[in-house]
Amino acid sequence: MERILILLKSHYHFVSLSDLEDFYYHGTDLRNACHITVDDGDISVYTHLFPIIKKYQIPISIYVSPLCVREGKNFWFQEISGYDFQKFFEYYSKIYDHSMQYEGKHQLYAVLKHLPIEELIKLIDSFRLSQGIKPKPRMGINLEQLLELKASGLVEIGAHTYNHPILANEDNSTVIYEISSCILELEEMIGEKVKWFAYPNGIPSLDFSKREMEILRESGVKLAFSTENKRFSKSDDPLSVPRTGISKGNIPFIFAKLFFGSRWDILKGLFNSNKESEFRKKMVSLQKSN
Repeated sequence: MERILILLKSHYHFVSLSDLEDFYYHGTDLRNACHITVDDGDISVYTHLFPIIKKYQIPISIYVSPLCVREGKNFWFQEISGYDFQKFFEYYSKIYDHSMQYEGKHQLYAVLKHLPIEELIKLIDSFRLSQGIKPKPRMGINLEQLLELKASGLVEIGAHTYNHPILANEDNSTVIYEISSCILELEEMIGEKVKWFAYPNGIPSLDFSKREMEILRESGVKLAFSTENKRFSKSDDPLSVPRTGISKGNIPFIFAKLFFGSRWDILKGLFNSNKESEFRKKMVSLQKSN
């Protein structure tokens, strides 16, 4: 991660969320600007990333669940890491009476992300009990660590829902709970207004829509981040700010992603088939046709 940040620092000027807010709402000009966002609040933010950003004085923002911070609860995808995915997929198929053949982890994640969050958590708990698997220990930061990050002046805190649902799957009351109630509780925990949000999974239209954006607007959120892979610009809706993922791959790989920008997804599609998003789009199409 240090090498990645050094690479970014050599090509871009790091800016804060306040700078980004001024860019979108007040016309401030930003050139060669970069802001680092980190979703989920994994403990590695505190143990690994925090010392690096202090060393180089890099402002970042992190997006957390107050439930995970307060109770040590893990997000569903953290809980299933290390599972036998084929066995879990077969269990899912039996429960939901599907006859699909297992095609890999991307397919499993696609079908799980098709479920409302309450169903998904019940499915995971049921499978875990059937296999005698113990719940994983806390994988995220606690409140003391969160407040230490905030007190550094380098880390701004945003909301990331309670349970990391695919918001597009949920009814209105669940979406309001996962967004508005989460923001209010996080404000109480950190003692200041929460103006930032990151959508779970974050693909526009597939994972969230105008409904979620309106709820965020009513909650006082100024910037909300998607996972649409392109450079940010004044033409963006501030409640759907694009981002480029840099959490995986070596330095040449990261450099290629930055160089190709939004064209990277096209190139990736030429060399990789049956990825998660394609499975998910097929499932949505089948649901609509039925």
